[in-house]
Amino acid sequence: MPALHPYPMAFRPSSLQRIHGILRGNPTLAIALPEAERLRELNRRFAGVVPAAVARACRVAAIQGDTALVFCANGAAASRVRSQATGVARVLTRPDAPVLAVKVKVRAEWTLPEKREKADLGPAALNAFRDLDAELPDGDLKMAVDALLARRRD
Repeated sequence: MPALHPYPMAFRPSSLQRIHGILRGNPTLAIALPEAERLRELNRRFAGVVPAAVARACRVAAIQGDTALVFCANGAAASRVRSQATGVARVLTRPDAPVLAVKVKVRAEWTLPEKREKADLGPAALNAFRDLDAELPDGDLKMAVDALLARRRD
């Protein structure tokens, strides 16, 4: 039986909204909310100027004075950020807080977790698709099931 939720599907708050609500509700944690929102915005802008793979491997961790501190998961990503430091500094600059330099540090723990590989279909699922394929009339659906089964044949 599915878990019961306090909100209907169309009105469920996103994870970010739930975290936002938790932070606001706790005075001690509420202090961190503006900084978390600022870092989220900085990382969004950072991701807009570097390649997607670099954005996944790096995080803007702080703005210290006029220097942006960027943690990267590996040397290749760090090298790319260093080579694009001028553009990175430009997108991280705000009117009230100019960023004049970018300091890059390699820190493996600052990467996003890799996306898990999708699990292949198990024997029972493949047998169910084979049974379905045998019963389907010719058409687009049968072609799609045939293609799915063909990709899983040895």
